[in-house]
This record gives sequence, structure tokens and C-alpha cells, in this order.
Amino acid sequence: MKPVLKWAGNKHRLAEQISDAFAGPCEGTYFEPFLGSGAVFLARRAAGEVGEAVLSDFNPKLVQVHVQIRDALDDVLAELDKLPKDDWRERYYEMRDAFNAGPHAGPAHAARFLWLNRAGFNGLYRENRKGLFNVPVGRYKSLNFPAEERFRRVSELLQGTDLRVGSFEDTMKLAGKRDQVYCDPPYVPLNVTAAFTAYCKAPFGLKQQQDLALLSQKAAWRGARVVLSNHDLPLVRHELYPESGGFQHFARPHVARAISRRVQSRKAVQEIIALIGPIVTAA
Repeated sequence: MKPVLKWAGNKHRLAEQISDAFAGPCEGTYFEPFLGSGAVFLARRAAGEVGEAVLSDFNPKLVQVHVQIRDALDDVLAELDKLPKDDWRERYYEMRDAFNAGPHAGPAHAARFLWLNRAGFNGLYRENRKGLFNVPVGRYKSLNFPAEERFRRVSELLQGTDLRVGSFEDTMKLAGKRDQVYCDPPYVPLNVTAAFTAYCKAPFGLKQQQDLALLSQKAAWRGARVVLSNHDLPLVRHELYPESGGFQHFARPHVARAISRRVQSRKAVQEIIALIGPIVTAA
């Protein structure tokens, strides 16, 4: 099940492999503290592997989009239909200013977010320290949106979910026995110039990576199964998710990256799917 949002590091193509790391359906509550486009949740719920779910993100503007798609999809689609089409490129910065001016709630906000997501450079979402969206216009020949049927399927899959704005720390502390957690944090950068952790105004650095690893261990001790994605680096394998600390390195897939402005710089990078906690399968 493909999301309606484009997202840096979207896990749509890895969703099946990530789901395999859980080794079975979720018997308790399924948590995602870094919601993004919701690719893994959507795939797992469409496959019948997830029932009760708490989906959260620290970016309230993003969470509101998911809320509106779940609760007011017809209104979102009506608002989206009002936005620029043929002259989209010329009006991009006007639309970006309107988005930043707010309000950041309701169907109109969700429509502007979705429009910028398709019109901005490579579907990137980035904010400066003031919390202003600052992605430049994309280089596409035309502006394309998912079919209405996909929007309706995503809305259907989001029904009954608990969508929250919150920190990963608060969400991780909720997970316990028979629960499952998937963590897709901003990645440890491959190098200094490759760092991309500004999807909201709060930074995500090494301290946050270490806190997430520790909280994953604590959730596992309480009986949850936690699966995490990150770049496959020595720091990640040996310091953040070490096997000596109870983590298993489930898979190391190669994934194409398309954020760079230079086409020749877009190449496959190796990621790691790590896990910790008991294997819990349905009776």
C-alpha cells in the first residue's frame, strides 16, 4: 500500500522486509514514533498485521495532514482542487508563504501541505530554526497527485488509529508486553555534508540517537518488540544498536537515495534494520 505523501527515506519498498523483522502480527498495540508518510503502518495494516495503533510525530503540521485524511478526506480533496495547477511553478513561493502563514490545522492546511509535497524539490520536507518550511520549487515537468482511490484507501486504513503530536521519548515509554514498535528516526549522517535532520525545527543529533537506542532496550525489557532503521555505519552497528546490548542486525538492504540536487550524486546506500525484544506471534 503506497502512501499519498512523498517523504525522504520513505519505507514503502522496504515495508515487507521491515514487517518480517517483527516475525508475526501485533497482538498488542503497534507504535510508530516517527510517522513520516506512514508507509510501514499502511503496508502492515493493509496486510492485516496491525490492529490498535498509536502513530505519532514531533511535527504537528505533518500529524494534522494524517488527521485530516482520516477524518475529513472529502474536504481535503475539495481544497486541493482549488490550488494552482497549470501555473503551479510560477505560484510556488506564493503557496509556500501561505502555508507558513497558517493556520496549520484543518482541510485547507492539509491540502497546502500535500500540494507543496508534490510541487517542492523531490518531495522534501524541511524547516528552518524558526519552523518555516523552506524547500525550493521542484523541477518536474508537471504537477501530479495520487489517484483519489489511493487517498480513500489510506483514509480507510487510518480509521481507528490514535494520531498524536509528541516526542519519540513519550511514545516509546508507552510500549510494553506484546506491543510492537517501528522506529524510523532521522538517520545518522553518512558524512557531515549529508546530514539531513531538519524535517522540523527541533534538531535530531547523536544525543537523540543514543536516547532512542536506550528507550528501545527499555521497551524490550518490558516485553515489546522494537524494530529500527538507520544507516549501516560502524557507529550504528557497534555503539547505538550493538549485539552485545541485545540488538539483532536483521538485514542490511541497499536503498536508492534521491535527495541530492546532482543526479550523479544519487546512489544506493546501505541501511540496517535492527531489532530488539521478544518474538511475539499470534496464537
